Amino acid sequence: MRYGVIADVHANLHALDAALEFLSGQRIDEYLCAGDLVGYGPLPSESVRRVLALPGRCVAGNHDLIVLGRLSDERCVAAARASLRWTRAALDDDAQGALAQLPIGARAGDVVLRHGSVSDPQEYVISERQALACLDELERAEPGARILILGHTHRPMAVGRRRARLLRRATGTVELADDEPVVLNPGAVGQSRSRDPRARVMVLDTAARTASFHAVAYDEAACRRALAERGLPQDSCHIPRSRWSEVAGALARRVSRA
Repeated sequence: MRYGVIADVHANLHALDAALEFLSGQRIDEYLCAGDLVGYGPLPSESVRRVLALPGRCVAGNHDLIVLGRLSDERCVAAARASLRWTRAALDDDAQGALAQLPIGARAGDVVLRHGSVSDPQEYVISERQALACLDELERAEPGARILILGHTHRPMAVGRRRARLLRRATGTVELADDEPVVLNPGAVGQSRSRDPRARVMVLDTAARTASFHAVAYDEAACRRALAERGLPQDSCHIPRSRWSEVAGALARRVSRA
């Protein structure tokens, strides 16, 4: 199977359409979405309908659950809380009903789909140590599963149990060993948290045992205009990190590996 894998759409329909147009040329059999269809962005109902019309599986993210009243927003930053209040009012009944049907987790063969971690949609799995702990939990919760797909961090990731970090850059292709469980995160479609605003997607080929990470350009100006028209901050769908933040993050990852 060739899966088109997306996560963290965050109501950015402009980025989502560009991502799906790219994936339509990748011989995709089914789609996997690791949640957070809404929050931050200007077009929540349209984004929900677009994702849920795709063949495949989708799980609920923490923003989806907060909008539905199933999680508290106490762990969110102020900008997220404000956007979620707006989203609750803007989301139409059909889209809200569709969100309400999303499961917390899904499985396709040996591939398991979650948002934050295996058991907590609000947990950030950033370090290799956290990823390996997720693989331990995966073994207990989903016997026989070999691939765990997560979202939530907005950062591309590939970590194998034996070889540790497999993806050294934000894009590229990694080889997946048959006998090695792995954690994969495609990065965010709709809200970049790096200096690069492009939408992130992944193509998972379970027959070839590869995961390919891609960055797709989209009409950011149109997204900012849509945000402004709705009274939302124009940087809601792109929160660029400073160079110092990126350096500090790289150092933290090295310490975690050590």
